[in-house]
Amino acid sequence: MDNPSPEISTCGLRILAGAEVAAQCDEVGPRKIAAHEDKGAQVQGKIRRHRSWRRAAAIIVAVGTVWAGTVMPASADTGLPEYLTKMRAPEMWKVADGTGITVAVIDSGVKDVPGLKGRVLPGVSFMEPPINHPEQTYPPHDDFDGHGTTMTAAIVGDGSDGGPRGLAPGAKVMPIRTSIGTPMAFGAIGEAARGVRYAADNGAKIINLSIGGWWSFDKLRPAVEYAQSKGVLIFTAMGNEGDGNKSTNPIAMLPGILGVGAVDINGDPLPSSSHGQDTDLASFGGKAPIRCKENTAWCMQDGGTSYATSLASAAAALVWSAHPDWTATQVARVLIQTAGAPRDGVKRNDYVGYGIPRPSKVLLDRAGDPGAPDGDPLAAPAPVQTQSPSADPAAASPHRAEPAAAKSGLSWKWPALGAAVAVALGLGITVILKRHRR
Repeated sequence: MDNPSPEISTCGLRILAGAEVAAQCDEVGPRKIAAHEDKGAQVQGKIRRHRSWRRAAAIIVAVGTVWAGTVMPASADTGLPEYLTKMRAPEMWKVADGTGITVAVIDSGVKDVPGLKGRVLPGVSFMEPPINHPEQTYPPHDDFDGHGTTMTAAIVGDGSDGGPRGLAPGAKVMPIRTSIGTPMAFGAIGEAARGVRYAADNGAKIINLSIGGWWSFDKLRPAVEYAQSKGVLIFTAMGNEGDGNKSTNPIAMLPGILGVGAVDINGDPLPSSSHGQDTDLASFGGKAPIRCKENTAWCMQDGGTSYATSLASAAAALVWSAHPDWTATQVARVLIQTAGAPRDGVKRNDYVGYGIPRPSKVLLDRAGDPGAPDGDPLAAPAPVQTQSPSADPAAASPHRAEPAAAKSGLSWKWPALGAAVAVALGLGITVILKRHRR
């Protein structure tokens, strides 16, 4: 891996709480966003020049193919996976299981599968109908891609039918469907902006954004600020480009959003986990049950930063369920205080941020000081150091896991790439979904 940048944003975890707090980031925020936008333009230009034709050809060749992976039979062992055992999930569930907390999953929708019955709210879809079929509707309880279904199961699944056990099984998921997983996915970020506002207005305490991209990004920032003004805590995936060009999800650079990287069962960063100054936390993103075979089955694959983000959202749901009077700032602050920090003793680094969320420290060990109900959860972040990217994986046992496969895993979405392909080729396929596998 390349050495992480020494730069760190002091507002990267700021939870909006009125004009006074906003003023603290007036100078840092614009500089940070301008730098990222310039970087994003350079990256997109490079991608358009060197990759658009190749990726478009790959999509054409791959039409009709399915995700690789070993299909899990319905009779698969339903015991807890190792990452939940290490997190002391059964003990935590005796104290809090997420009851009373709604997590909005803004993604590709949620398919009604056995492991999610009674755990998913009606939700809403913001998918735009095709021009030639304006009457077409897309219910939130459907999912062309399987990505949103996987994220939902990681949060609230009951483990049946080969699916994962959710970390916060008592929580409810509000599905907000976007065009992720369709040829119109370049519009997903604009749709997500509408979804963020909807979630904030309809009772969501946490928003899970395991998607990313630049297209319509200007619509997302005010939506995020609106949700944060309503007391919502937002998590987003850093992306799965760590072993390539190091590009990161631009959503993670927005003030107040927690950017989540991915680690393996031992707390070591997955090679493909994107990293940078906006990495705030990291969660397990190794092998887990993932929707596959055109969303008809579960396969064991690396979940990447998308899966890691869902686990971070679920960890917040557990803490908030046990402390319903806390604010988003207080939940974020305690998650950071009790995280399994980088092993070399630094406060944070660009690979795992402040470490791996350990809700058990809050629920079982009564650790963490929520502090003031508003303000910046990070009073004075330590300078970034580059040694030892690993993190202590939360009271982890000494068990060793197989290293993450180099090129397998859950897809990572960059809807903006589709615009370049559509213009270059003039094809009906108007988007490329970046499926970067570990």
